[in-house]
Amino acid sequence: MADALTLSVREPAGDADPADIVAGIRRLIAGATLDCACRAEIDQLLLQFERLAAGRYRRRRLDRARYQRRRIAAIAELLCELDEVDDEEVDGSLLAEAQLLFEDIAEAARTGAVILAGAQQVDRNTEASA
Repeated sequence: MADALTLSVREPAGDADPADIVAGIRRLIAGATLDCACRAEIDQLLLQFERLAAGRYRRRRLDRARYQRRRIAAIAELLCELDEVDDEEVDGSLLAEAQLLFEDIAEAARTGAVILAGAQQVDRNTEASA
């Protein structure tokens, strides 16, 4: 039952911090021979790009955190069956299934926390580079 609600905890490999991407571009540009006016304009464009990319990155992470919240709510709904079971009806398989559901909730909560921690780190990196 809970298997249908399982989501991998791993972060997608292509979900790079925008500040890291812009830092790499800045290193490339630093080695180029550009006049001062052009370099200042490029710096402004890179800062604007970094802010836009950070916003998209944050939105993707919020969407994934919201998915984890919905996952937890669905699992919690399955756990409502415990309220309907009489003490005499409880057996090992029911307890084992409930245990797995609680473990799934814990995993979803940990995943959501990791996702949101990454969003906060991007905000700090973006503020630091501004």
